[in-house]
Amino acid sequence: MQLYSEIYNCYYNIIHDLLDQTGPISKDELSSTIFKNGFSETMLYLVPKLNSGEWGFFVKDNDVYISTLNNKPVVVLSLLQKRWLKSILSDKRIQLFLDESNLSSINNALKDIEPLYNESDFYIYDRFSDGDDYSDENYRNNFRTILSAICSRQYLNISFNTHRNNRIHYWYLPCKLEHSVKNDRFRLLALEGRGRSQYVLHIINLSRIESITETGEYADKSPDINEYITKEYNDEPVTLLINNERNALERAMLQFANYKKNTVRIDDNTYKCDIYYNKSNETELLIEVLSFGPTIKVIGNEHFLKLLKQRLTRQCQLLQ
Repeated sequence: MQLYSEIYNCYYNIIHDLLDQTGPISKDELSSTIFKNGFSETMLYLVPKLNSGEWGFFVKDNDVYISTLNNKPVVVLSLLQKRWLKSILSDKRIQLFLDESNLSSINNALKDIEPLYNESDFYIYDRFSDGDDYSDENYRNNFRTILSAICSRQYLNISFNTHRNNRIHYWYLPCKLEHSVKNDRFRLLALEGRGRSQYVLHIINLSRIESITETGEYADKSPDINEYITKEYNDEPVTLLINNERNALERAMLQFANYKKNTVRIDDNTYKCDIYYNKSNETELLIEVLSFGPTIKVIGNEHFLKLLKQRLTRQCQLLQ
């Protein structure tokens, strides 16, 4: 089975957008849509096809294009898309974003579809085994409450335990959820400081949350969470030299996609990458860097380099 299909490719989507518009389309509107959604050579291919009427989608009347369809086009899922959806929906993390009614409806629609792949087809060797329990009902309820509060800008009364087992209880404005692939955990980025001129950023592991209560109070606008994240960055980024062996550059860009970074080319096979990180993510970043082995060399900062040497020393001692 071919994984690539021309169904819903670039040209298909452009024609769909044109047919979805109401009323005649001017020459300028047609050119603008093609230019916006296509490539540099798309105009050269599509415009002659539409002008000649070869595809039969439009009738040209002077300088306007009139659709030949009586109804707007309907997007129909291909079998490949259905099989992919069936596989994705088996992931318990995706299920957190859907309520039981949605899940039941979608699963019923795909009941006769064979999944494209199963979880057992993958062997994950670099992830901790004590990740979040996504099937826990309290966890699922907390997740959906947070997700709803992020969309509505509602303050939540959250009680959770720290890694030192201290109980924290505050009103927070939830702003962002992020997932750690290495730890297989979700974290909440929330702001504490209702009624103050400045907020304080808190990062809370969802698995440590004991209870959440909706407050019914809402923020007037959504704060710029990225501004508060940036304030928490270490003064000096981690600087890496990436030797592009075994496709290391592409793998590194994917691995560190959730970090702010600057990457420049040094020579044909070497790249320098500055990664800006929050102190709370330091250990996770350290493990991610080590996973690349000799293809990545840490040349700064000194604090991070010291932690890396200490971790390598401990690993060597365990092997003795």
